[in-house]
Amino acid sequence: MTSGEGEGDINVENGTVGQPSFPPLPWTERVVDRLLAGDLWQRVARLLLIGGLLYGTTIALDALLLTPYLGDVLGEPHDLDIYRFRAQSILDGRIPYVDFYSESPPLIMYVLTLPQMAGGSKVAYQLCFSAFGILTALALYLGLREADERRSMMAALAYLSFPLCLLEFGVYMQDEGLTTLLFLLPLVLLYRERGLSAGIVSLVGVLTKMFNVLLVPWMVLRTGGDQRRGLLLGCVGLGLALTIPLLILFPDQLPSFEFYFLGDPEYPTGRASISPWHYLGQLGYGLPGWAGAALTVGGVLGATLLAYRSGMSLWQGATLVVLAFFLCYPKVLMAYFIMPVALLLMWGLEDRRVMLRLLLMLVPLFLSVALTGNGVDPLADEAWVWLSGMGLSMLGWGLLLHAWWLTRGHPIFFERAERDAS
Repeated sequence: MTSGEGEGDINVENGTVGQPSFPPLPWTERVVDRLLAGDLWQRVARLLLIGGLLYGTTIALDALLLTPYLGDVLGEPHDLDIYRFRAQSILDGRIPYVDFYSESPPLIMYVLTLPQMAGGSKVAYQLCFSAFGILTALALYLGLREADERRSMMAALAYLSFPLCLLEFGVYMQDEGLTTLLFLLPLVLLYRERGLSAGIVSLVGVLTKMFNVLLVPWMVLRTGGDQRRGLLLGCVGLGLALTIPLLILFPDQLPSFEFYFLGDPEYPTGRASISPWHYLGQLGYGLPGWAGAALTVGGVLGATLLAYRSGMSLWQGATLVVLAFFLCYPKVLMAYFIMPVALLLMWGLEDRRVMLRLLLMLVPLFLSVALTGNGVDPLADEAWVWLSGMGLSMLGWGLLLHAWWLTRGHPIFFERAERDAS
C-alpha cells in the first residue's frame, strides 16, 4: 500500500513511513549507468575525472571571469593571507604557538605548507582544497558502496557538484574541504565497523579544525562493544598520549580555543559570522561570550542526549547534533553549512524536496553575506542592513531545518541495507 507522491511509502505491517518515492530523472540515471560500467578502478578513475573537470572549470571561471570582472566586489579571501603567513612561518622553521600566534589547531597549518611549497598562489590553494573535496566524494563512494553501488555513486556525485562546495573550495579556498572530509570519514568508518580507525580519524579531525569534537560523544553513545572501545582508544587514548607530554613540557604555549566562543577583538578572523546571534550583537543585543559558550555546549549536549533517548541511527543523530550546533553557535560562517549539507544530501538522493531546499537555502545565505560583508563589512552600518541580513540568514536556516524535518523517520540507503541484513 502506497500513499500519494511526497507522503512516503506506508509499511502496512508496522505503520512506519518509508522514504518518499520520487522517480529518478532519466538523465541522471544515464550518467550513473556510464560511471558504473567496468571494474572498480575504472569507476574510481571516472569519479576522479569528473571531480577534476568540475573543480578545474570552477577555478578557470574564477581566473577568467570572476576575478577580472568582479574582483573589486568579491575581493580576495582574508583567510588566504593567514594561510600563507602560518604555512610560510612553518617552512621557515618557526614553531606554531611558540614563535607565532595562532588560534587554530596544529595539523591544518602543516597541511597548508603543501600549497605554500607549490608557490603559495591563489590557484595553488584552490587546487589543494578542491582535491580534498574530490577525496571526500571518493570516500563516500568507496565507504558506502557495499550497501548500494548506485546510490553511493550518486552520493559522491551530489557532493562533488553541490554549488556551495564548488564555490567555497574552488573559488574562496576554504579549508572546510579538508574539515568536511575528516568530519564525515569517522561516520563512514563506523558504518563499516572500524571503530579504532574512526577514533584515530576523529582525533586527526580535532587536531585539524576541532569540529569532530561535536560528534565524538554521540558516536561513543551510539556504538557499543568493540566499536566503542576502539573509538575511545583511537580518539581519547591516543589524544591523551599526545597531549599530556606537551602539557608538561609547554604548559603556557599551547593554543587556547576560548577564542571561538569568547572572541578576540584584536584578531580579525573571529569577527565574521552570518549567525542571527551575530547580527543581534551588531544591533547591540548580543550575548556575552560566556552565554554563547553555554548555549552552544548545552545545545550540542542536549541534542546528543535527545538523539540517544530517541534511538536515532548514527547518521540521523549526527545530523541532529550538527543542526543544534548551528542553531546555537554565534560564529557560523557560510562555508560551515557544507557539513550539514553533506549529511542531508544522503536523504536528498531519494527525496527531491530535501535536495531542493538545500539548493534554495543558498540564495538567502549568499544575499546575507553580500549585504553584510560576511558580518564584518556591511554596505552600511545601519540597523536596516543588520536586520535584513538577519532576516535573510534566518530564511536560509529555516530552509535547512525544513530539509531536516522532511527526513524524520526515513532511514537512508545504507542504514536500510544494514537493517535489512540484520
